[in-house]
Amino acid sequence: MKSAALEHLVCLNCLSDLQLDSKQTFDNDHPNEIYEGILRCTSCSREYKIVRGVPRFVDENESSPTDIRTGASFAEAWKRFPMMDERYRKQFFDWVFPVDANFLKGKVVLECGCGKGRHAKLLQEAGVKAIYAVDIGEAIDIAYQNVGFQPGVHLVQADIERLPFRRDFDFAFSVGVLHHMESPLSGFQSMSSKVKPTGSIVAWVYGRENNWWLIAIVNPIRELITSKMPSSLLLSLSAVIALPLVLYCKLVARPWMNFRKRHNWVPPLYYGEYLSYIAQFGFTELHHIVFDHLIAPVAYYVPRAYFASWFKEAGWTDSVIRWHNRNSWSGFSSADLQELEYMRKRVKEAADSSLGAVTARSEDRSGLDLEP
Repeated sequence: MKSAALEHLVCLNCLSDLQLDSKQTFDNDHPNEIYEGILRCTSCSREYKIVRGVPRFVDENESSPTDIRTGASFAEAWKRFPMMDERYRKQFFDWVFPVDANFLKGKVVLECGCGKGRHAKLLQEAGVKAIYAVDIGEAIDIAYQNVGFQPGVHLVQADIERLPFRRDFDFAFSVGVLHHMESPLSGFQSMSSKVKPTGSIVAWVYGRENNWWLIAIVNPIRELITSKMPSSLLLSLSAVIALPLVLYCKLVARPWMNFRKRHNWVPPLYYGEYLSYIAQFGFTELHHIVFDHLIAPVAYYVPRAYFASWFKEAGWTDSVIRWHNRNSWSGFSSADLQELEYMRKRVKEAADSSLGAVTARSEDRSGLDLEP
């Protein structure tokens, strides 16, 4: 933990300032990182431990048991797949479009659900002033090993519904996490509450639309069987599934989509946008994708209308909702209505000009949906 994090951290009990106990040890490899210590509230004297470089704000007696279990399951996934990949940059900015690297420069950012720290690394490289990345489980330790020592990166183990921060953030985002919470809406509202009155927000979630096979077939199997399997056995099972998936993505889905771009008469391939998109990755990443889907105790597939309502319920005036790869929803909002309209225009222009890896192809716009 960097001492600069105290600028934004507060006590969960009373929202008062925290101070470092005088007894602390530092990371041998990164002397600016406090490796072990105690944070103490200046008002109510509640204490929070710093363990292995990360301040710990999760109390299992106060958080949802479902969310605690989910955090533990995904920590197991990140331990199995801790690698960082250069292709994550494109994938991240596709998820959060119309946000780009220029938008992020100089901002203080909150990430809710950081996993192994891959997005914190990308934002640090994009020039944010600071990124505060939280995770409820031990995945935060993988993140610390990957990026915790980077300048401006602050890692915190915390429950998204109980965030130990002031309302200080210029921008907050959550990618692929809220739909795994017991109450996705509560998580979104909590994240929103930490954004400055002048700030902005992005969330990406699984969509209900076009995912009937996941809801009807995969979900029951995951809930009843795979999420309860020993992780070593699930790792083997997911590898067996990933192998034909890799072959189909690379040998069928991607060539089909490329051929269709040149010949409009070619019919669409079901789930083709997503499968051709993940064809950019190799076996290890697709193995991880399968493992990730099967280990989760909870996974909600969110209808577009319900997703749009999150922004209104959290106090955002308006939002831009975008269908990504025809299987998921990405939403952006900003307190600056001029900025919001600019982002809406960017999404529409991307679709109209067929830059549609991020939005939708010009000859098939049914995947583009903007909040009016």
